[in-house]
Amino acid sequence: MQRELEYRIMMTAPQMVEMEDLQRRIWGASSISPVPQLMAAIHNGGVVIAAYHEEKPVGFCYGFAGFKEGKAHLCSHMLGILPEYRDWGIGKQLKLCQREWAMENGYEKMTWTYDPLEARNAYLNLCKLGGTVRTYMESYYGDMGDGINKGMPTDRFLLEWELGSERVKSTIQGTSLEQSKWRGYPVVLDWEENERQQPRPVIRQGVGAHDGILLSVPAAIQKMKQEHLDTAMEWRLALRSLCKEAFSKGYAVMGLVKNDDPVHAYVLERSVKGEA
Repeated sequence: MQRELEYRIMMTAPQMVEMEDLQRRIWGASSISPVPQLMAAIHNGGVVIAAYHEEKPVGFCYGFAGFKEGKAHLCSHMLGILPEYRDWGIGKQLKLCQREWAMENGYEKMTWTYDPLEARNAYLNLCKLGGTVRTYMESYYGDMGDGINKGMPTDRFLLEWELGSERVKSTIQGTSLEQSKWRGYPVVLDWEENERQQPRPVIRQGVGAHDGILLSVPAAIQKMKQEHLDTAMEWRLALRSLCKEAFSKGYAVMGLVKNDDPVHAYVLERSVKGEA
């Protein structure tokens, strides 16, 4: 499959029209970045990269220039892939292309946001790319009525990707996962089956001052939202509370432990700000 894919940096207005249309096919009309915005971004420190299959765009990522604490970084605002292509490894490859472009253009860091309850995104961001999370943003986008976000506060993690760090380089090469050590950490946010045979969150102990802790997260939050929105909301509020407390005590999200159960677990370790 990978031999059939081509990754291209988008540079022209007609190409951006293709990207706008692709966004509608992925998300619908309510959540797109229009052509004028994309064109302005690529002429001012941003980049749009697309994955093509048989001359058809099937995925893309879009980032613009950001600035914080006196340093520029690339803010990766969007990444989307058509549903039928989501098991092709395109998400990781788009991010790697974006990283290569960013480093060639003088960036040392990329950031993006994602929903903490989206375990699939978490695994890519943390365990395949080597990102870290130290910031929890409550109801970041306000109320949204689209199919992915409807009915839930739009909480987000801020993912930090230190492009040239040893952690990032070793993770990309597949050599830095520490699953055996991670599984020994105390489970702070656990789960149990409720009367509807759905996993519900259970807080087992306080965050404390451990080397690391585990916070459970549902493996399939979108299915849960469709079937039992109230249980999904329980997870939102429990994870929000514990993450904010843990971040205030110096923890950072470093990975995700996958389980056969209907939940996985975030790995949080106590770290010094700036380490990656």
